[in-house]
Amino acid sequence: MKQDPASNPAAGQRPEGGARRQILDAAAALLRQGYDATTTREIATRVGIKAGSIYHHFASKDDIVGTVVNEGVRVVHEAVTAALAALGPEATPRQRLEAAIKAHLLSSLEHSAYTSASIRAFSFLPATVQEGCRVERRRYEEIWRGLVAEAAAAGLLAPAVSQDSVRLLLLGAVNWAGEWYRPERMSIDEIARDFAASILR
Repeated sequence: MKQDPASNPAAGQRPEGGARRQILDAAAALLRQGYDATTTREIATRVGIKAGSIYHHFASKDDIVGTVVNEGVRVVHEAVTAALAALGPEATPRQRLEAAIKAHLLSSLEHSAYTSASIRAFSFLPATVQEGCRVERRRYEEIWRGLVAEAAAAGLLAPAVSQDSVRLLLLGAVNWAGEWYRPERMSIDEIARDFAASILR
């Protein structure tokens, strides 16, 4: 059965501005507190509209949540892609990996409530919402799969270490840095350098 794109955030377009964007902004802020805290009533209160008005823009709470999560992944995907492109073809695998780590951290820690909401909320979402968000996540993970493969080909990984293990370790580290990050304790540049150094020979 063909699914209506409007009901599937993974298949939809980028959210536009106006009331729809305000609803998503409110949901992103709430999702950082948890999925259960993200009720349509609370979203509406933050936006300053009646709860029923939300359904003029979204089919359900899960439609909103899925859109926020996918947008968060798109934002960090674009940030990392742009950072890698800015390095140019002469960049070494070490430089590329460190640049990707830094771009991800900047996006999730300082620039995008959508990215941090996506990271914090995903594990707690209903299975149907998670499934609708997996396409964007897999696209983004492919960048890291390529970076780790480059590092391995350059001899920067221990031969016996699985590339999948390294990729998962890195993604786990950058995704959960928000749980302990304090700018006065350590800069993002320092974290990116140390994360890269911890896995590269």
